[in-house]
Amino acid sequence: HLCFSRSPLLSVYADMSVTCKEYEDPDASMLELVFAPCSPLAGGNVNWISKTDEEIIDATMGELARLFPTEIAYDPQWPATAGQGDKDGALAKLRKYAVVKVPRSVYAAIPGRNKYRPSQSTPIPNLTMAGDWTSQKYLGSMEGAVFGGKLAAEVVAKKALGMELPEMKEIQPDIIEAAANYEAKNPAGVKGEGAIAFGGGATLSKKDEKLLKEVDPSQYLQAA
Repeated sequence: HLCFSRSPLLSVYADMSVTCKEYEDPDASMLELVFAPCSPLAGGNVNWISKTDEEIIDATMGELARLFPTEIAYDPQWPATAGQGDKDGALAKLRKYAVVKVPRSVYAAIPGRNKYRPSQSTPIPNLTMAGDWTSQKYLGSMEGAVFGGKLAAEVVAKKALGMELPEMKEIQPDIIEAAANYEAKNPAGVKGEGAIAFGGGATLSKKDEKLLKEVDPSQYLQAA
């Protein structure tokens, strides 16, 4: 019941009032949407992580109005819906909202990135890697994490049985060069007690934003 969108901002969405029994409502929709890309780090033109919740919701309403022109009504609270005018039958307005920001959600799936995703087998003895960021057919996702784990388990099992291992992916020359000149740095550490501090997502308070800017200022880079 997850719908992929033709919007450049709303990548996937689900109408929870249709897909989940506990939210069933014949007269209203509860939408959950993935708003991405949110940062120049991921190839976006705007750093939405640094925007206010109101700015993000206004952009979301504008995209929903474009995707569903006969459903979304003009709402003066959200200027991006101004193009809707007084369209007959367009009655849907936003009742309430919540914005959850996940600044370290997944790796940036930009062109040319796939060659840097390492295979599960490595040139280091007894080191096998798993994760959605390793080389497998899915992008950064729960499905990719599970599949990456399955491939890693196959490498371990085949090694234990003395079987031929899957071909190891070539390590890019610039990675080898960068590794040769790498200088160890102290980890940034965990600051704060919220989900963001541990790589999760949250509705950010001013305090959370201050900590995120301090620990990971790259999240607030603006597009060139």
